[in-house]
Amino acid sequence: MKRSILKHKFSVLIFMVLISAVGFYSCNKTSPVTSQADNLSFSAMSSADSVGDAQNIIILDTVKILIKDIKLDVADNHQDSSDFKIGPFILFLNLTSSINTISSAIIPYGDYEHVKFEVHKLNDNEAVPDPEFADVNGRYSVIVKGFYLGNYFVYRSSKSAHQILNFPNNVSISAAYSNITMIVKPFIWFIKNGAFLDPKDPANSNDIDNNIKDNINHNFKAFRDNDRNGIPD
Repeated sequence: MKRSILKHKFSVLIFMVLISAVGFYSCNKTSPVTSQADNLSFSAMSSADSVGDAQNIIILDTVKILIKDIKLDVADNHQDSSDFKIGPFILFLNLTSSINTISSAIIPYGDYEHVKFEVHKLNDNEAVPDPEFADVNGRYSVIVKGFYLGNYFVYRSSKSAHQILNFPNNVSISAAYSNITMIVKPFIWFIKNGAFLDPKDPANSNDIDNNIKDNINHNFKAFRDNDRNGIPD
């Protein structure tokens, strides 16, 4: 008798487990979990006059910038910002004046007034994303390659600098997809007071490094560019 009762209770328990499993599967099948799509991309391009001069004194063919983070600051609230991309990562600039996308992400809805990032020299404890950014002489934040008076050069900068680029108009982010484009002018890093600076001359390193820091802050531009044509919308 006891054996029959135990057998009956065990059968009921198995039945309840099966019903629960079927119910869980049905809920999952009819109520899929959806995730929000990225609503903002960040792109970069070089200006048409950024590669070289008319006399071919200096011609650039490679520009790589190591960036720590990209943040967008909320308009009228300097204490609030949204992370767009965490670094460090490499901005490989396309020197053909065409746009290349850095990344895309989900940004909270709202109005944003400027973008912040850091041109970053790697610390000793950070992984090297590109072997050219570290060698026996140290670690670097910017790599530029090209020709000066027909002679090939590789210039490495170890400057780190926090940068803020103000949007000409606040950028409103919603569920609709948006794009922000940053325009870079690396060619003028090698000019001071109208004279060209030889990248291979160590005496010019300080001037070139300061140009990189100041040019990014004063001459880079960032703006809404949803049609990705390099012109503010």
